[in-house]
Amino acid sequence: MVTVMVGSASHPVSDRLYGAFLEDINMSVDGGLNANVVNNYSFDGVYLKHHSMRARGTDRWRTQADPLRFWQFHGVSATSYGTQTRGEHGQRIETSCPALPLHPNSRYVRVTLPAGRRGANIENLGYNGGGRHAGECAIAISQGHRYDFSVYVRPVAGVVTLAVSVVNASGAALTDCVELSCGGPGDADASSASAAAARACDTDDTAHSNGWVRLTCTLSGMASGLGKLHIGLVPGNGHLGDCGYAGGGADAGEQRADGARADRDGMHADGVRADGVRADGHHAGRVATAPTAVSIAAPSISQSAVKLAAPAALSDTVIDLDCVSLMDADTWGAGDPKWRYGRFRRDLVEAIAALKPAFLRFPGGCITEGVTPGNEYRWKDTVGALYARRQQYNMWAFRMPDGSSYSQSYQIGFYEYFCLCEDLGAKPLPTLFAGMTCQSPYRDPQSIPMDSEYFRDVVVQDYLDLIEFANGDPDTSQWARVRRDMGHPAPFGLDMIGIGNENYGEGYMERFDAIAEAIHERYPSILCVMSAGLFPYHLSMRRAWNHARDIAAGRGRMLLACDPPLAGSRVIVDEHSYHTPQWFASQARRYDRYPRDSAGVMVGEYSANGYLAGRKQDNAHANTWASALGEAAFLTGCERNSDVVRMTSYAPLLAHAQGKGWMHNLIEFDARTVMPTLNAEVGRLFATHIGPMAYECSFENRDGERGVADRLFVSATGSEDTRFVKLVNTSADRIDVTLDVSFGLRVLSSAPRNRSACKLRVVRLSADPNARNELGGDGVSSEAAERREDTFAMAGPPVRFALGVPAYSVTVVTVSL
Repeated sequence: MVTVMVGSASHPVSDRLYGAFLEDINMSVDGGLNANVVNNYSFDGVYLKHHSMRARGTDRWRTQADPLRFWQFHGVSATSYGTQTRGEHGQRIETSCPALPLHPNSRYVRVTLPAGRRGANIENLGYNGGGRHAGECAIAISQGHRYDFSVYVRPVAGVVTLAVSVVNASGAALTDCVELSCGGPGDADASSASAAAARACDTDDTAHSNGWVRLTCTLSGMASGLGKLHIGLVPGNGHLGDCGYAGGGADAGEQRADGARADRDGMHADGVRADGVRADGHHAGRVATAPTAVSIAAPSISQSAVKLAAPAALSDTVIDLDCVSLMDADTWGAGDPKWRYGRFRRDLVEAIAALKPAFLRFPGGCITEGVTPGNEYRWKDTVGALYARRQQYNMWAFRMPDGSSYSQSYQIGFYEYFCLCEDLGAKPLPTLFAGMTCQSPYRDPQSIPMDSEYFRDVVVQDYLDLIEFANGDPDTSQWARVRRDMGHPAPFGLDMIGIGNENYGEGYMERFDAIAEAIHERYPSILCVMSAGLFPYHLSMRRAWNHARDIAAGRGRMLLACDPPLAGSRVIVDEHSYHTPQWFASQARRYDRYPRDSAGVMVGEYSANGYLAGRKQDNAHANTWASALGEAAFLTGCERNSDVVRMTSYAPLLAHAQGKGWMHNLIEFDARTVMPTLNAEVGRLFATHIGPMAYECSFENRDGERGVADRLFVSATGSEDTRFVKLVNTSADRIDVTLDVSFGLRVLSSAPRNRSACKLRVVRLSADPNARNELGGDGVSSEAAERREDTFAMAGPPVRFALGVPAYSVTVVTVSL
């Protein structure tokens, strides 16, 4: 029998101890949190062209402009236009454009419906993860749900009707069909079409210049299933009946199988031909085929009943499209005027909220620094109107099946991240580029010279301007006015910022000092977070910690420290750990020996995935109960040492089940379902059972049982009349414990507010070490851990009782007077 004694209060617990780290990895944002399910919604298509050979150096990381990727064009020709595109190194290249786009950063598609063509369509499958899922429909529709659709349209020639619906892979309708008509200037039907467009236009949007209008409608789910966005195109004010479409009607000699006119040269902007093949011979990622006569009407409507109106004249119908959006109407924050731009998928936000994060670190992670200069995440590219946001390839595309198809659309940008923090009640921790690209192995790191204008006017200035964006007065600050105009006049309350991610070495320390000094010269109370690199070993982190302790002690340049200290810290050092479950359990006492000065610890990324130990990284071995147990043992040490450990967050937070590049994640999802992993269940249990004070814990092993301290891990927090005691058993044997929580509570028993009994609540999670939650291909999840909860009362204080701690288990005991 082991006696666990909970003693006196030792120190306050950091009010930011348990947080969340959100990076756009594993299709976490586009394809996940981003409620818009249309892939490459804006026809900008900025992707990675990656070569894996180390000998190619920085040439392994190239920008690839492929504006029409993920779109399928049937019976039409499609041409990408804009005033600029991207070169191989991400540089801006001016391009010819027959009419101006919505914004210089934006491109659009010009769709031509050839004369005589009696109907055509364009389609988008959504975010299916690529690879073996590349041809699958991935837009989830639920019967009875409503879905908001919008598109920017500019009629060029003729009048066209857009018939919008979602259909499954067989062409059966999953939603009803809504028809939107619009016509070009000078057309006979233009006046009525323009009036309809004006009625559908979002009155909050002011960018209706250069002929662009925004059309909106709402679709209703008729059946549940996975489908694709289908936009039927009919010349004139024709009608598609109940959402059917048919092909044919053009002379075979005038029409190619890809729908382009035979007299065209077949080459579109950016070297993309109408048949979906780029000039370099690679496929552009869209399918262009002749339209097929398929009815997508409701089951009660026969195909023979679908009739298409003939065009008024035999001339091409031309229309420009941009910013196509389809999302469930029940988004997070629906109806709140601050959510005017990017929208979040509600069930994913609710899963994050269940973790009770005290802070949210964003946007990365390695995407913060990028893999080449110019690929870094620049927050200024992510704010303002959606069409003005300058897209970037996602460096994690190299882990996608084709090594390419992962773009950052920035529909979710820094404004949306700040709003999310506010709704979650989490403190924002933005992390910015420090002038050094990713220093992980095989990433070809490069640095911006510190004496360059770019470092001073861009790298450093981005930090200062972000603080103004978050906290500034709109009456005096340009960037605060941007925040106000986006829908949030009040400041966001930013009080900490990360300088770089996983950067290290002398060059990084010099850049940290330059940035921190510039910040504190204007904003002395902002807490700066310093990177300790990517390895969790004391030797590799020594330079960072020596420098941080000098800052904490006031040695050297005083402007490097936060003044006054925030949560007891003048500077925070960010440690990252990706190791085995056994390693994490062995580190439960890691912070017992850390000095208690004003240099705090942030465990900004941790995961017991075995990565640094060379463990196999595959789905079958990911997120096992053994990994959750190792992390739980480690977290007891963080709680016991929460006077030096200020923040912790798991990584990665989210993963699309069909688009995972990183196998071990906290919450997994597909188009229909959200599944917290076993690691998330443990994290939620810890974060929801935490008090403002930490209490001493000690073992008394009267029976001389050997090795108990290496397999039983304990921490205790609480308040005046409550204790939360966590016990983690990582062994295969049950451990019998006598839990003594009398100290402190005994004193309260003599107070006037004494209660005659204590309430006890015991929650246990246990499972086989190899068990894991599963998310099936049918969107149904299974939970592997057995949860048992018991509540009872006992006389007291004193509070002393026997407890069996099962093998491979996490137990939380709540004692309250």
